[in-house]
Amino acid sequence: MLEPQSRRHLLEALRPPPGYTLDCAIGTTFSLDLLTLLTAPLAFTLFDWEDEEGQPTGDPLALLEAVRRYAERISIFCHAGQIAVPKGNQPLFSYLESSVFAVTPRQSGRVFHPKLWILRFTTDEQAPLFRLLCLSRNLTFDHAWDTVLILEGEYIERRNAYSSNHPLGDFVAELPRLALRPLPKKVLADINRVQHELRRVIFEPPEGFDEIYFWPLGIEGTKRSWPFAARERHLDRMLVVSPFVSDSCLQQLAEECNSRLLISRPEELDLLESGSLERFEHVYVLSSAANPQEEADEVQSDITQEHLSGLHAKLYIADAGWKARIWTGSANATYAAFNGNVEFLVELVGEKSRCGINAFLSQAQGQTSFRDMLQEFTPSEQAPDTKQKSLERMVELARREISVARFAAQITPVDGANTFRLSLRIEEGYSLSLPQGTSVRCWPITLHEAAAITLATDSLDLATFSSISFEAITSFFAFEIIATEDDERAATRFVLNIPLTGAPEDRRERILRSLLSSKERVLRFILFLLAEGGTDASAILLATRARLSGKEGNRSKGIELPLFENLVRALDRNPTKLDQVSRVINELMKSPEGLQLLPEGFNSIWEPILAAREGLKK
Repeated sequence: MLEPQSRRHLLEALRPPPGYTLDCAIGTTFSLDLLTLLTAPLAFTLFDWEDEEGQPTGDPLALLEAVRRYAERISIFCHAGQIAVPKGNQPLFSYLESSVFAVTPRQSGRVFHPKLWILRFTTDEQAPLFRLLCLSRNLTFDHAWDTVLILEGEYIERRNAYSSNHPLGDFVAELPRLALRPLPKKVLADINRVQHELRRVIFEPPEGFDEIYFWPLGIEGTKRSWPFAARERHLDRMLVVSPFVSDSCLQQLAEECNSRLLISRPEELDLLESGSLERFEHVYVLSSAANPQEEADEVQSDITQEHLSGLHAKLYIADAGWKARIWTGSANATYAAFNGNVEFLVELVGEKSRCGINAFLSQAQGQTSFRDMLQEFTPSEQAPDTKQKSLERMVELARREISVARFAAQITPVDGANTFRLSLRIEEGYSLSLPQGTSVRCWPITLHEAAAITLATDSLDLATFSSISFEAITSFFAFEIIATEDDERAATRFVLNIPLTGAPEDRRERILRSLLSSKERVLRFILFLLAEGGTDASAILLATRARLSGKEGNRSKGIELPLFENLVRALDRNPTKLDQVSRVINELMKSPEGLQLLPEGFNSIWEPILAAREGLKK
């Protein structure tokens, strides 16, 4: 928990326990980076695809198989209009189109802000295992200070649910009602099963804690919206860690106990009334040494007002007698967070000596403490740019209007089967009204920004992209909003996942063929699927890459990769790997072009192996 000497990467937190596989995953986030989501399925494979820095490896075969195998098991709910524009085209983004769903809170002007992963793992021998990740981090690559709480528990088949889990189950059950469009039947079935089973899971508290409470905020039927009521909790002292703050919320927090500490961002604290800060004994900000600096090309700060570096954790620690209570999750110390936003907090209770404020801020011998990263806040004398703020509000209003608009995209073949026209429309009966002084342009994320078209908002036909290739077909559209006044300018970019009709029925097969565009690549992919994982898979990838490039050298010396032997080994040790190979072969065999990609003589080797595999199933 915000230990400077301890880092946990998302892929590590998502990885199944030994012997388990992912059945389904439900994730919620305010903002979303498609590349981050694209690499998440790597965690669910049997391979270790992180480098020494904790970043996912870039091998396209590992990514291809992970996404093909797991994308349909992942459902991500993101606040409408908060998907970042990717830096480049990635054909595998097409596999994510049925995994991303836009949602908005019921209360106008509020945001969908929870950061949760709910993972259901299965095994042949035991009951399903659930893992809950409650984060303060969005599903993006960033370098901010964040928190992650990991809870695990086994599903207990019983008639009566555990009442303490009802808030968590209710939160999951509410997701379809927050979605802007009807969800696919499979997603609805997954949500219904997960919300039912979550109510029958005993989650183990983390070490040092003995109680867990779930606090969903902003969903229908939620009676509790203020977790810190002193009359129920008997709070003595409180530490508030929040990157975004408001006067009214801080004043309400100050009323719950007599002693208070605050940690936030300097630019947020500068906006507060002086009386709000006077109620806190100490007000801290992160020192400059604690703020990691990103390279300019790594930052996509136009996606959201929440910055991608510095403090991003939301944490409330209260001393209550001999106990300590900690709330962690997505809710900032703002009025909106507890009055209309959809948020999620988890409350943990443990001994104050181990989990209280002093324990959090104290320094262990030989280690850097979080207190070492802090400095007292000093107000800035710089006046805010009111004109710039006004332009930013205009841009945000336009973003909200576009994000909830009833768009539809249509694919039409042009001059044969390999060229298409992609049209963006507003559904009949709906309109698009933008603030005066703003302009909007859009483009499919598979095309370069130079192909962007300014929206024709006075017509149902908003934009048409002619003569695009099959590979450029996508339901992801990038939008750019610009507001200008005199010499000042505000802008933002984001992506919407728009319902797409008319796409070729064999689109997935053709995408696979485009990625496996030669016999050598198909052979390499088959060998990759047959690998045992970890070191074995890495060795095969290195060896085949070197062999096919003619640069075998010492790295591949002594590594032999005969196809028949690998197939026989898989039949003996792990026959399910042959099922993965069979899926690929069947997809390739659906067209003459795919048949041409199979290695020479493959059928004579494959058919007896496949027959033996089918025999094992009987």
